[in-house]
Amino acid sequence: MAHQYVVGELYNGGKVNGQQVWTQPAGIGTLVYPQPQALSPENNMGYQQSVMSYPALYSAGCGHFFNIYEIFEVLSPSDGHQVALAACPQCGFIQEIFDPASSYWDYVETPLVIA
Repeated sequence: MAHQYVVGELYNGGKVNGQQVWTQPAGIGTLVYPQPQALSPENNMGYQQSVMSYPALYSAGCGHFFNIYEIFEVLSPSDGHQVALAACPQCGFIQEIFDPASSYWDYVETPLVIA
């Protein structure tokens, strides 16, 4: 049976290869754990240390950094046609839903995903 997806939930429920890896303790639409490291190491390692930086194009509501969304095309049970889900490639946090899916695949209608 098809599942009605909503923005902010995890596409696979936080599972990778059947194992629970990602969690959303505060519920749908909140940060996903584990989070990336945000600060420099506290101990001096004997060489120049800089603040951690993550050069990436996007950061979704989950708090992860990446350069391209992962797109899933799924069946919408409410109207019976395909929708496209723009999700974080690490945890599967759904950032945007394109209904119908053809609106995502049409470059004239959606030239860039800005979510």
